Amino acid sequence: MKRDKEMSMPQQGKNTVAMLLLMGGKSSRMGLDKAQLLFDGQPFWKKIAEELSACGKVYLSISQTYDSAVLGGYPYIRDEIPDCGIMGGLYSAFHAIEEDLIFVCACDMPFMDHRFVQWMLGRWEEDTHKGLCWDGIVVYEDGRRTYTTAALYHRRILGKLEENVRNKHLRMNTLVREEAHMLLLPMGEVISFRSCFQNINTPEDYRQLAACGVLGS
Repeated sequence: MKRDKEMSMPQQGKNTVAMLLLMGGKSSRMGLDKAQLLFDGQPFWKKIAEELSACGKVYLSISQTYDSAVLGGYPYIRDEIPDCGIMGGLYSAFHAIEEDLIFVCACDMPFMDHRFVQWMLGRWEEDTHKGLCWDGIVVYEDGRRTYTTAALYHRRILGKLEENVRNKHLRMNTLVREEAHMLLLPMGEVISFRSCFQNINTPEDYRQLAACGVLGS
């Protein structure tokens, strides 16, 4: 489902899950496109996409100018409004697809594990059966630090996303802590998946990864 083409408005209420891989960032700290860095001989984005595909249909969230020719046929969604970060990617995705629930992952998280995604979906189903109605699930640690990628979001937040994107109120921490009805999980509950949250943001991060001998060629 390519956002470049005209699409009818999605049907809602499907109660299904999609995987959204965020690739629309500027990679300013890395100095080059993080999504295309190698890990185990594959670009970050492709390794993560293959991992996520075990849990649902994968969509790639890209900027308005990203070269879609390098995406290997995966469905992609271009940002409707540029330079709105994670919030803009989520907003565009909920507009473009019919799934109600989205697991979001950043393209600089090469240690993402489908078993963590399955655990999160299992927790969602468990709480739903208890009658709990969350807008999503986000992991936090160290008091105020929240991992707004590697997180679940429900379509119920679309109205708030639209309001914030239009007004350029783009702080995801404010959204999940103050504006949405989120389940905030302490890192201790998912500590066995701690490596999934590791970001490779800078050249130094990537050099350390290379020292582990896992980059490939």
